[in-house]
Amino acid sequence: MVAKVQNEADKLIAEDAVAVKVPTLYWGGEQDAVCRPAGLQPSIEAGLLPRLKAVTREGGHWALLETPTVFGQDVLAWLGETFTEALSYAWGDSTATRAIILDGRSVQVTENLESALRHVASSFGNDEEPGPTLWVDAICIDQQNESERTQQVAQMGAIFSTATRTMIWLGPADEHSDLAIETLHTLGRRGLRLHDHVPSWTKFPFSDTPSTRRVIRTQKILDGILANLSRGGSTKLAAISSLFGRPWFRRVWVIQERVLSSDAFVCCGGADIVWGRFFWGFWLLCGLRDYLNIVGTGVGRQDSSALALFLTTALDRVIPVAFTRSNSSFFTLFSLLSRMATTPQQQLQASDSRDYVFALLGLIDPERSPSIVADYSKDWSTVQVEVATACLSFYGPRLLSFAGICQENGSAASNVQRAPSWAPDWSSQYIPQPLSITSDFVVRGGNLRGAYSASADCSQNLSGCFISDKRMSLEALRVDDIKQVGSPNVEADNLAGDSARVASLASWIEGLEVLVGETSEVYTTPADVQEALWRTPIADRAYAYNWETERAGLKTFQAYQALRSGVVCQGVKYANIASVKLRRRRPFECMKGYIGLGPLETREGDSVWVILGADVPFILRPATDGGFLVVGEAYVHGIMDGEFVKSRTEPWKTIEVI
Repeated sequence: MVAKVQNEADKLIAEDAVAVKVPTLYWGGEQDAVCRPAGLQPSIEAGLLPRLKAVTREGGHWALLETPTVFGQDVLAWLGETFTEALSYAWGDSTATRAIILDGRSVQVTENLESALRHVASSFGNDEEPGPTLWVDAICIDQQNESERTQQVAQMGAIFSTATRTMIWLGPADEHSDLAIETLHTLGRRGLRLHDHVPSWTKFPFSDTPSTRRVIRTQKILDGILANLSRGGSTKLAAISSLFGRPWFRRVWVIQERVLSSDAFVCCGGADIVWGRFFWGFWLLCGLRDYLNIVGTGVGRQDSSALALFLTTALDRVIPVAFTRSNSSFFTLFSLLSRMATTPQQQLQASDSRDYVFALLGLIDPERSPSIVADYSKDWSTVQVEVATACLSFYGPRLLSFAGICQENGSAASNVQRAPSWAPDWSSQYIPQPLSITSDFVVRGGNLRGAYSASADCSQNLSGCFISDKRMSLEALRVDDIKQVGSPNVEADNLAGDSARVASLASWIEGLEVLVGETSEVYTTPADVQEALWRTPIADRAYAYNWETERAGLKTFQAYQALRSGVVCQGVKYANIASVKLRRRRPFECMKGYIGLGPLETREGDSVWVILGADVPFILRPATDGGFLVVGEAYVHGIMDGEFVKSRTEPWKTIEVI
């Protein structure tokens, strides 16, 4: 048997397989329990630090790293001296593998990892030159050993923060990747220079009639960049979009790996770019997207909204990793988890559902987050409930904006839940995107906690509200029951021009107008009805992004009037906002006449509630065994700023949610 294994290894070496050997490295003994350095987590076994493995290259071959046992305070120094490079990559298709030599044995690894190792090896043409010492998760962690995974995941922060640099491997080159990297180099240089004059795009006063030198100059620069990117059939934009679509950007672990790296660089085939320059290129494209969204056809293009949507789709793939900055004071578990709420097309990927939480734990600020420990002995449903319980107790009911039943598992029809409806499923591609989320950055409308305050200044402590692992009690006010629901908005094709987008939304609003009807108990005048009609499709917001808190005003109303009149150049601005707010939502009318937006799963007979301490109302559904299911959050015109709570005549009611 030994001879057979050795023959396989010799054959693979002859076939130019990548040869890798991995050491077994033990850290210290029982005496280390007292002097363990900061940043390293204890082993499950009392008094022992977990073993680490490393890969190095010597004499033209991947080889075993010979290291002595390291004790106490020397551990962190050893890490800094030993791990010269960490590898951040996407595993790729687990069924598409290639062979490497691991301690003389033939081992299958994914094609993407093999290509990354081959790239590293080719970077060191001189066999006598010492190669890098790498940390590679698939090799250095036994993925089938839950105990080892639990131990090693706790050390990843120390590994990436002490490595001299991190290579971000996007994969082998294709016909577009070199052009994309070259273009990002150029955009990165220009973006860094422009940032001296434009600290934040979210506060920049874009205008179709600019009046200040700074705005005129900046928009002129963006016009030039847009013209350059659009030449030759927009091949540069297409190349960048293709690069941003690489699987690495959708892997949940890369957020931690990139943020904790002191010096990261991006490689795609033979082309590379340092992360700093990559980021400023990305940042400049964000400004270009905002310019197209806000100014619309005023930029001189009839396809401005389609181009803005194209950029948004590409940029959204990069936002979770790019806008998680290397400053731990920013990171609460709530803000990190909120990055999981994306469209199904942009969902971050993990081979294990538990990693949607565990991959973020190395980044959180313990002073502003509940204590969660990675433990792979627990199944996802258990982790899901434990995280929800901890976060609801720590952050309050705003976490419920990420919760609710969904069509993914048929629960909207059967009411069968794998976990309680109040426990967000961070692994689901259908996890709700809240109407308002807290931003770590300066945004339009000011850095308020949210855009709404449906429960006014009221609050409740949820730490003692959990009756069991399936039920919780809440203080809430019943607003009304849902009388009828309308059809969801069918968005125009992503590549449709502005005219098609405006016409599509205008047609949908005509249907909403029928649903709204005449005056009612709550909208007592025609003016009240018209205000509900134009504010509801945009959830009463002035900008498309859910983290911007500014409410709709005169300019937004004028854009609505333009859309209803068929004036495309102005109406498309309203359409851009509505397309985001209406995503995976449908309109509804309540018995008293309230008009609102709820999840697609909303149906007649559901009820609208204001939960004490929540910023937005919620739609709840009576459950067959008592209590209520959370359907999801809602926008209800006329109660978003605490109007219903302030005028209430009944006391708060205790209800059970399951």
